[in-house]
Amino acid sequence: MNTLWKAMLTLATITLVSAWGINHGGHPGPNTKCERLTVSFCRGLRYNLTAMPNFMGHEDQLQAERGLAAFMPLVHYNCSRHLRFFLCAVFAPVCSEHVAMQIPACKPLCLSVRRDCEPALTTLTLPWPHMLDCERFPDNGNTLCVQPPPEETLPETAPPALPPVQQQWPVVQPIQPIQSMQPARINQHHQCPPHFVQTPFVDTISCAPRCGADAYYRAEDKRFAERWMTGWAWLCFLSTLFTLLTFWVEPSRFRYPERPIVFLALCYNLLSVAYIIRGAVGPENLSCASQTDGPSYVPVHDGLRSIPCTIWWLARHYLGLASSAWWAVLCGCWLLSARNEWSSEALHNIAPYLHATAWGVPILLTGGSLISRNVAADELTGLCQVSEESALWLEVLPHATLLLLGCIFASVAGTALVRVRRAVRSAGRSATKLERLMTRLGIFALLYALPAFGGLACILHESSVRPRWRTLALLAALDCRAAQNCDPGPVYRAAGLEVALLRLFLSLVVGVTSGMWVWSGKTCRAWSRLLAAPTKPLRPPQVMQPLGHNMFQGYKPDTNNMA
Repeated sequence: MNTLWKAMLTLATITLVSAWGINHGGHPGPNTKCERLTVSFCRGLRYNLTAMPNFMGHEDQLQAERGLAAFMPLVHYNCSRHLRFFLCAVFAPVCSEHVAMQIPACKPLCLSVRRDCEPALTTLTLPWPHMLDCERFPDNGNTLCVQPPPEETLPETAPPALPPVQQQWPVVQPIQPIQSMQPARINQHHQCPPHFVQTPFVDTISCAPRCGADAYYRAEDKRFAERWMTGWAWLCFLSTLFTLLTFWVEPSRFRYPERPIVFLALCYNLLSVAYIIRGAVGPENLSCASQTDGPSYVPVHDGLRSIPCTIWWLARHYLGLASSAWWAVLCGCWLLSARNEWSSEALHNIAPYLHATAWGVPILLTGGSLISRNVAADELTGLCQVSEESALWLEVLPHATLLLLGCIFASVAGTALVRVRRAVRSAGRSATKLERLMTRLGIFALLYALPAFGGLACILHESSVRPRWRTLALLAALDCRAAQNCDPGPVYRAAGLEVALLRLFLSLVVGVTSGMWVWSGKTCRAWSRLLAAPTKPLRPPQVMQPLGHNMFQGYKPDTNNMA
């Protein structure tokens, strides 16, 4: 009779725990208090009740959901079909009023998930988390635990990451002596690792790198990035300054349609000054903000709390957009001059409209980006920039639109110049000067467009890789705090370091190459006259060209130009 009663009790336990879709009522057992499951990641797994604290030491379901957020990139990797079920069994364990304990996951389930996911973690140079050590979980022959159904019961067409709900029903392995599994509590688990600071304005992962510590990147990586950035900034500053001074010495050389090159150089000159200021003041004074437990790099959606970070980002973002706008205006002027035969005077007459477009449109775009508050600081460079989550819409899309518009204008203008060259040759005249001009235009366009598009490609790559890598790195830091004899800090190669350095190079080398337009003998003669006889007139009075002069007039069979 006693044996029959135990068998009936065991059967009732299996039935109650397996039928997870039923709303349980009554009172929980004496050692645990069941509560309704609110963790969104675990909804739909056919159980409605859980109990806290869980096996990670979280005191409530909000802390458990934040802890689960660190594993989301691993879930996206689709490394194991049972990963979601295993994580929920750990962070939001099953609770039943008929069992005086939380029902843990079985050790074979943990081993199966670890075996499936270790290749993905190896690719990211991350170990299996100590907090999920499979030795902590009971064997299905020693205690009451849950595990997924056998592999042979699952259809072969089931997706590898998150199988349908009908395929995620657990199998509970009951044994007569029920042994409770004590949660491996971590004191103050909801707080951040030593090299991170808790931030109250982040939705998922409320930890940001601590200023003055090496959270995501090594100190030598950050020092090299700062020297790399400052060196190219100074080179860009000197190159663009030489272009601006050449324009001051001999402004008649920069008539329309060449005049926008001066304003393009001005944008990159001011942009290089911003990078030089960053190298002079240091990252702490520019991109750090006070948080609840210390200063941290400005987190996402919190950039406006740091006034230096906001001012620096506004200057860099606006000048970058203005340079792209002046590139489009420059190519548009070449198009009007080469294809539509606009004269220099005609382009000069519409100069106010060109300035309003090139300086005004970036103001609107920058204002829209500022309202979104998607500004964050980067630990590697110490720069404030648009967050990776919004980089596609706020950074890549406007720049790519202006660059493509300029390239289309340049292509149409180049086609028109080819027709002019063909017409000049068919007329039996020399086209040497026109060919030289076409070569300069082509080289200048390539030196600007290729690095600009390369920089946008780097931003796209970082926006897709770095958020996932940072989340896993934070998970490794949390795991390091839970383990023994583990030194905090980055212990693996920083992800995307080469791409970040390439992006910095491409964003500044365009300013260096924009000065190639003044690399000629005329510039040397102009500067030699200035240095040799500074008190004498630099040149004889200029003879004004007749109205309607076009730089391609001498190359056209028909000299009647249209303004």
